[in-house]
Amino acid sequence: MSDGRISAQEAEELAACFTADAPGLFGYACVVTRGDRAQADDLVQAAFEAAGRGWPVLRCLAGEQRRAWLRTTLANTAVSGYRREAAFRDRLPRIESRYRVTPADPRRTRSPRWCWSAAGRSSRRCRSAAHGRDTALAADMKESEIAAALGVAENTVATHLHRARRKLIAQLGPDYPFTAGTKGAPS
Repeated sequence: MSDGRISAQEAEELAACFTADAPGLFGYACVVTRGDRAQADDLVQAAFEAAGRGWPVLRCLAGEQRRAWLRTTLANTAVSGYRREAAFRDRLPRIESRYRVTPADPRRTRSPRWCWSAAGRSSRRCRSAAHGRDTALAADMKESEIAAALGVAENTVATHLHRARRKLIAQLGPDYPFTAGTKGAPS
């Protein structure tokens, strides 16, 4: 058993053990799982997989000792599974709340009029750049063309647009649909 495999003779012995002890072990597993037959099947399978790994030692045990080992292994496997499930159940609310996307509240949806009133509280240049950008989107104008139309430098337009976006995002608060690092979120 140098590479984790058992010999053909040991495989036959394990198969005979399975044939003799699996039905009783399944009944015990049904009690442990409170009648869940699928889970009982899985536990019997896990117990015999462990028996296969430790067969060179188990084959030397008497029949009752081997059955006790199988029952103990099955019970320990069940307890480990229950603990894992309980730990997951305890963490599930935190996981869900962390990754839950909160839907936008239609009562708090911001209209274009609200956006322009928020932009209206910005500086005149910022307002002009934002308005130029808004109308430029419809006309497919670039920032350089907006800058030329306003008579300012291109970087000035970019800076004012960035400030206007940041201000709107801050005022939107939780209604802003994008999070940092996602496509569509301004940097």
